[in-house]
Amino acid sequence: MTVFVSCFRREAGRILLSLQTFSKNSLNLSIMRHQSSSLVPERVLIVSKVSRYQFERSQEPDIDDREFKSRLLDRGANYDSMLASHEKNKIVEMKLVDTLKKKNNINYQITDRFTIKKADFDWADLVIAIGGDGTFLLGANFIMDNKKPILGINSDPDSSEGYLMLHRRYTDDIPKIFELLTAGDYEFVMRTRIGVTLQGEKSKIWQQPFHMHEKNQIPGYENYQTDFSKELESGGRKFHQRKLPWLALNEVFIGEALSAKTSLLEIRMDDEENYHKFKSSGICISTGTGSSSWYKAINSLTPQIVKEVLNVATLNNKYTDKEIEKISNDYNNRLQFKSDDTRISYAIRDIILNEIWPLPKTMKPRGFCNRLTIRSHCYDGGLVLDGGIGVPFNIGTIALLETNPDDALRTIKLPN
Repeated sequence: MTVFVSCFRREAGRILLSLQTFSKNSLNLSIMRHQSSSLVPERVLIVSKVSRYQFERSQEPDIDDREFKSRLLDRGANYDSMLASHEKNKIVEMKLVDTLKKKNNINYQITDRFTIKKADFDWADLVIAIGGDGTFLLGANFIMDNKKPILGINSDPDSSEGYLMLHRRYTDDIPKIFELLTAGDYEFVMRTRIGVTLQGEKSKIWQQPFHMHEKNQIPGYENYQTDFSKELESGGRKFHQRKLPWLALNEVFIGEALSAKTSLLEIRMDDEENYHKFKSSGICISTGTGSSSWYKAINSLTPQIVKEVLNVATLNNKYTDKEIEKISNDYNNRLQFKSDDTRISYAIRDIILNEIWPLPKTMKPRGFCNRLTIRSHCYDGGLVLDGGIGVPFNIGTIALLETNPDDALRTIKLPN
């Protein structure tokens, strides 16, 4: 017990020192100004959100609307709220279509999670996501260079923060978007993305990819196999190495499929010679863009934890609840880093530490690196990009995660 208290006090002191030295300067996105160049797209691809209403309806296509509503109500779903949210999204989609129809020099196509195809992205010179951050991430996964721009319109800003989307004012004034693009009054935000290369037995690294929504039987499974089919046609399956044909804008998660099961992994940072083996609930590897999302949720400190740490660090803790809440918020905001930072940051979830599994002196549960190599000892593991597209990742398979400036995502920012 004495050893535990001593270690806890040292950790509390470290956190307290970190909090005291935190800079109050807010995080600024790295932005490339393009005030003089007009952006007039000729081919626009609209990636529309699949609403909860659409998803539920797709599961029961053979019943009429009255019976469908009755079944949802029996399950305790808020049918009216679900339908209203769906209609909000469709209204914004129609506003965008009406705007594009009035511009004779712009062709457009509409796709969603059910119908999405890589060829549509190759055709477009501008991608517009309508919905929330999930729809934006879906569109970003299919853009494979740093030249094609993408922007997002939040279809329901009252219920969705839409961190990656344009300001809510543009939801009600879509024509203004194209006025600003034509006038050159916009900015490019270049966001770093993570590329993944798998190494190992051919039978393991060439398994078919899946989309997390397919686990819920959402139609459209075959649409995520486009690149996989091309890889097989080219004879790529003969090789023991496979570069995944998607890029992660937020994060890559690696771990056992069943969250209650312990994930056994090995990790190696940058040019280290040796792996570090650890048990945990999986590992999240994040970009600067993703540092405001799941990565932040994993590492954030609640006011309750901060209060308990301060009680250990200072026996006569006199911090008020308001001061503790501010410390918590300041610490959590410090977890974010710039969207164009070429480093990646990893966070090990619920790492198991004891006498048998001590933390190596050269390893931290959270840190930055330029390149990360992970070897799996999982039996039902997965590697998932942006909470969507994933591949099996089981015992013996190695994943190399790194960033490249050519893989950055060119996103459009308009004045707020």
